[in-house]
Amino acid sequence: MRLAKAAFCLAVCAVISATSPVFAAKKKAKASAMPEWVNVPATVYPNDAYITYVGNAPDRDSAEIKALQGLASVFGQAVKSSSEASERMIRAKADGKVASASESVFSQDILRTVDVDSLIGVEAREFWFDGQSTWYAIAVLDKEKAAGIYSDMIHKNASAMQAIVSRSRSDKNSFDSYAAYDFAEDIALENENHLKKMSVIKPAAVSALKSACPSSKEFHAKKMEIAKNIPICVIMQNDEGGRLSAAFSEAVSSLGFRGSYDGNVRYVLTSSVNFERSDASDGKTTRCRYNVEGYLLDTATQQQIVPFTMSGREGHVDYPEAKNRAVRSLEAKIKKDFAKQFSTYLKNLIVE
Repeated sequence: MRLAKAAFCLAVCAVISATSPVFAAKKKAKASAMPEWVNVPATVYPNDAYITYVGNAPDRDSAEIKALQGLASVFGQAVKSSSEASERMIRAKADGKVASASESVFSQDILRTVDVDSLIGVEAREFWFDGQSTWYAIAVLDKEKAAGIYSDMIHKNASAMQAIVSRSRSDKNSFDSYAAYDFAEDIALENENHLKKMSVIKPAAVSALKSACPSSKEFHAKKMEIAKNIPICVIMQNDEGGRLSAAFSEAVSSLGFRGSYDGNVRYVLTSSVNFERSDASDGKTTRCRYNVEGYLLDTATQQQIVPFTMSGREGHVDYPEAKNRAVRSLEAKIKKDFAKQFSTYLKNLIVE
């Protein structure tokens, strides 16, 4: 009887202890033995087959991000920079026309801080809590698996480049042809980034892959050759002295095209400028307001492209100087803002 009572008491004590916060805290504090990969990852993941990085932080998610950032840094791209990819490239990747990494495997917290292209074939394989304050995570890249993925992407992109430029040859000296080679150049740069990663993952395979890929420099040279053969006629109304027309010519020339005053060419940049005087209420300052509107016309299709407007005002004690300042301000805007808008249009021109 005494034995039965003792057993019953022990059982009750066990239940109470298991549900007690104090007991739970002690249980949580007790950590499993430190795994070998925490200090010497190669003992578990041999260097000839894996690339690894161990991260640690007060919480599990932060430890995982640090591990993935650290492994990405092996490729020189640990932290994701603000994306400069064109809308055209983003769409092409989404449509599968350009090979890219899948983002579905990673959380948004990870994708905000780590370049997804540096995480191909990577996973956070194991975690360990030291029972006190620190979580450890190991990011692991399987070299053979990653090499296969990168190789497939490089070959797919090489085929895409060739298809893009071959379709553009029917309309050689056009913005469409220029955009095709510009797009091919962007894809070639993607492949060159993949090749840099392959040089870390599987150096022996790089030479054969590189020989199958046109270089971005080749496409850039061809793109600039096309631009050189595309004159753009500049026609501007109310441009006294031709300073603003010259600024537009300089803007298109900065992208490799030829500014022209021949109205018989395919592309014509048409615009007009208006100046308006206004006097300040104190009678000491005179302002010159300006407004420019225009567009590029493709005379082959009669399509108006790159519409633009520019406005502002400048002041001085006398109107002629206020107007002169307005013209100088416009010259600067044309060379910078219009050139940027034109470049963005070309960068995002749809290439079929």
